[in-house]
Amino acid sequence: LSAMCSGFFASLVSCPADVVKSRIMHDPARYRGMIDCAVTTVRIEGVRAMWKGFFPAWARLGPWQLTFWVTYEQLLRGLGMDSF
Repeated sequence: LSAMCSGFFASLVSCPADVVKSRIMHDPARYRGMIDCAVTTVRIEGVRAMWKGFFPAWARLGPWQLTFWVTYEQLLRGLGMDSF
């Protein structure tokens, strides 16, 4: 559950930057920079456009976070180290 929650919040925070990056990479001549891209996107499509692709990103990050934290804890346990 905690891995899915951490994946959710990581996706929530990073998704707007991913949207801006993807749009600039797709059509670099259309925007003057990152802020112009974000403002133009919000003005034309609304604030919700900044989170396009949120669910696929979350579906990818949730299982990854689960695998990472379980592996991390097992490695610490195997090495005889304390966790947080």
